[in-house]
Amino acid sequence: MKKTLVIAAAAAGILSVALLAMSCGSGKGSGNSQTARGASDSAEWKWTRKLTLVCPWGVGGGADGTLRPLQPLLQDILGVPVEIVNVEGAGGANGVNFAQKQPADGYTYVLTTQSIILLDLQKILPFDYQKELQPVAKLVHSTNLLISSKKAMQGKYNNFEEFIAYAKAHPQELSCAMLTATGQDSVSMKQTLAEALGVTISEVDKYVKSVSYGGGAEMSSALVGGHISLGVAGGEEIQGLVASGDIVPLIAMSENRVSSVPDVPCTKELGLNSYIGSWRAIYARTGTPQAAVDSLAAALKKAWDMPAYQEFLKNSGYLDRPGYAGREETQALAQSEYAIFTAYLKDIGILR
Repeated sequence: MKKTLVIAAAAAGILSVALLAMSCGSGKGSGNSQTARGASDSAEWKWTRKLTLVCPWGVGGGADGTLRPLQPLLQDILGVPVEIVNVEGAGGANGVNFAQKQPADGYTYVLTTQSIILLDLQKILPFDYQKELQPVAKLVHSTNLLISSKKAMQGKYNNFEEFIAYAKAHPQELSCAMLTATGQDSVSMKQTLAEALGVTISEVDKYVKSVSYGGGAEMSSALVGGHISLGVAGGEEIQGLVASGDIVPLIAMSENRVSSVPDVPCTKELGLNSYIGSWRAIYARTGTPQAAVDSLAAALKKAWDMPAYQEFLKNSGYLDRPGYAGREETQALAQSEYAIFTAYLKDIGILR
């Protein structure tokens, strides 16, 4: 299973980069060296009314929290009001469906993550995601942590290696909280545990049960109370619970250790090829004027570089991985993860 996922991801990444280089080599870059005003002037795009950013998840969550600090910065750069509209439900499907129905006039964009890729692969979306929506820029790429309830782990294990040994000796006694049974949190958890346990993806549930929760607050409450053993979360989402001692990070699913919890090992140093972390990107409807897309991309990069947003990124642990990326690099990342998630969904029997 490990070889299948790694080879598929690598092949997809190489192919997508090559194709994009052939098709987009003469196009505009991400606008790193341009100001937003310069991009707008050169493309003759003039912002004349409110810009809407659709967030397919609720207020206060990680996705919404990524947009809120950007809002005032973008307003200053673009010179027009910027509104964040939360359209939650159906694991993000409601929000992207709402955005896809808006006019492709340059004034409505949507925040997406790889959770939307998983919805697309399962044919849950009512439209062709890859044809109807295209990336503008990636904002952040967080690191997932496998975390444990301090109450639930007492007398059982103290670290990741001891947890694996306990899970082997006590199959199905431990449970792991998921926000979506087939979401990126489930993929990263099962990838990591399958390799550490020496089993296939489909066999992980024989050792650790997956339990779905409706929201992050409900899941955190269950963990703190010791009603659930484990969970998967971005480091930025659990800082307070880690500081209080209620939650104990066991492993970071990344190539390097996480700055906020430097004593916690990462998957690479333990020889595990499990690196999926939640990334968030701005997408536009296909057919949106290229001048508007280029102007917004440049504005996002300018805002991303500003001290206020950099401080937010630092405090939230978003600087451990490369954050901002232009549309070509974002598209290549998405395509590589299509391969990973396709293999995962086949392994658990959802795709054939």
